[in-house]
Amino acid sequence: MPDLIETTGAIVGVDVGGTKTHLRALVAGETVDRVVPSELWRAGAIFDDTVNFDRLAQLVLETAGTVPDVTIVGSHGIDSTRQRLQATALLGERMPGHVEVVNDAVLLAPAMGLETAVCVIAGTGSVIVGFDADGEPVTADGYGWLIADDASAPGISRRAAVALLRAVDESGAAAMADPLGARFLAAFEAVDHVDLALRFQAAASEASWGGFAPEVFAAVADGSTIAQTVIAASATHLADAVVAVRRRGARGSDVVAAGGVMTAQPLLAELLRTELRTRDGALHLHVLDEPPVVGALALAAARRDQFSPRKVLL
Repeated sequence: MPDLIETTGAIVGVDVGGTKTHLRALVAGETVDRVVPSELWRAGAIFDDTVNFDRLAQLVLETAGTVPDVTIVGSHGIDSTRQRLQATALLGERMPGHVEVVNDAVLLAPAMGLETAVCVIAGTGSVIVGFDADGEPVTADGYGWLIADDASAPGISRRAAVALLRAVDESGAAAMADPLGARFLAAFEAVDHVDLALRFQAAASEASWGGFAPEVFAAVADGSTIAQTVIAASATHLADAVVAVRRRGARGSDVVAAGGVMTAQPLLAELLRTELRTRDGALHLHVLDEPPVVGALALAAARRDQFSPRKVLL
């Protein structure tokens, strides 16, 4: 028989990224912080194995050390209302209290203390999320590193490889003298552009391509015109997506940007700010200066205020 447990007022916020999972619990006025590699509990993508949700529930309960009243999870890979409801149901079956799973971009506005904003993530993946007048998400991109997510770390590397090879098509092998070419050849141990194309594709993975993205920004600093064009195109892509979700009903003129690429590379943020201004002078970009888990905990606190403590099944 399951035990009846009186909830304690504890709340938990979780930010699930492509590489790491950040948990923060508020228990009896004390904050518990924990960061673990996402691969510690997640096998493949979040829906690839339902046991992922067993492990995530266990991780939440271990972090809180008690039964939380409310758990809010913002997760990479929750990109539709169907997925949100499915993930919420799967996690809710495995742990007590009020549980919600949302896209990780949803955490950005509350993390900045904003009620309404269009949220932009550029990190392991890239996605743009806004909300319409009914509170339903309006999204763009987020389809995965191999075919989309053009401003993600692997997406920037993919775009850079294509741009370099197109430059060779246009100008001949001399184009490889661009600083970006030297960095590509060294990173993939290639002898020329043909060998690079083969090795780059053979190494296709989120981690491998994503790991090269800092080299693209470093090549800009070295004077690479090709790398500069790649980063500018990524900023344009994000700005176009922000405009698109607003045209489709997303509310707010504040834009909150986060993710490892965005926060580690000021050039991308500055180019995005410029691109947004050229499209609509009312758009105001904020680069998140708090970990997104702050937003998850803020949402959990708001949900807790809607519920009174109650007994739940454990």
